[in-house]
Amino acid sequence: MSISVQLFRCCSSALLLASAIPMSMAGEYHLGQGYSVENLNVAGYVNVVADAPHDGKAEIIGDDISLFVSGRFNKYLNPFIEAEFTSATLWQQGSSLLADNKPSFVLERLYNDSNLTDNITLRVGKMLSPIGEWNTIHAAPLVWTTTRPMTTYRSFPEYTSGLSLNYVPQNAELPEMQLFWQPDGEIKAKPKALVTREYVHTEGIHLNWPIGLTDKVGVSLQHANVKITNEDQTLLGFNFRKTFGKFQFETEATHTHISGMNAARVRNDEWGAYVLGGYAINDKWSAIARYENFADREASQGSRNALLGLVWRPDPAIAWKLEYVKQEGARLDIGTGLYASFSVLF
Repeated sequence: MSISVQLFRCCSSALLLASAIPMSMAGEYHLGQGYSVENLNVAGYVNVVADAPHDGKAEIIGDDISLFVSGRFNKYLNPFIEAEFTSATLWQQGSSLLADNKPSFVLERLYNDSNLTDNITLRVGKMLSPIGEWNTIHAAPLVWTTTRPMTTYRSFPEYTSGLSLNYVPQNAELPEMQLFWQPDGEIKAKPKALVTREYVHTEGIHLNWPIGLTDKVGVSLQHANVKITNEDQTLLGFNFRKTFGKFQFETEATHTHISGMNAARVRNDEWGAYVLGGYAINDKWSAIARYENFADREASQGSRNALLGLVWRPDPAIAWKLEYVKQEGARLDIGTGLYASFSVLF
């Protein structure tokens, strides 16, 4: 089915849903929080990226056009769905406008939450894998930089299709816990061109200790099988965020041990780590610096990238980002060049 047909059906369904809501049930809209009516909320975000890599063509990409719908009906019925169109090439150097436009449709999340107790929730369906922090936030308006650190996705499945048991303790000294399990493959997996590798049969746990209102420290443990190569891997992850006045520091690190036969693998231990600092110049402008080192299992050299950037937020739901990245070592997903983006959470 073509993207245009899928888009038409999505728009038609949205119009039918809107027309089915009686005028007496008219809700409210708030930028960054979406449209709420009764127990339903409809929201989303848009992210447009412009990049000028030193070793490639400049381009403008509709990186994400995402829509999510959630319902809060009772103790056991609380569905959530997020779907998006991604990687839409709006313009590329040497080509006319929309000449290379081939977006992909991606089902990001589709699950239901059942509140078993005041502290324990059972989630069933397709969800974001709770490894580190960036992967669970992931929406462009909510993260610091246009380019995503490889540490936050390259060594593990971004999604879990199965069960998750989420525990939020009443005692602040105890950690929040997410125990998750995927019995087989992923529901509506991303196109192979958009992922590093595919995974099956995953299970893991994420522990998170809140520090004050916004800061946290967490650890992750996950086991998974790589689909094509039939490799077996175990990942240990760490994430940390701390705010010091106008300065915010964050870091994530992962170490993955891989076993099994794969002629392309040059190392059995894949690892990555990044550190990022954000300084609030005023209530709208922030300066960003980041450094990352990632040692991929199929690359003999590590890949290092350093970033300097600016972020302008005229509203908490809107972000304009400009950054320069210098890359050395193995060329993986991030290259030397200038990157900019506009994103809005609607």
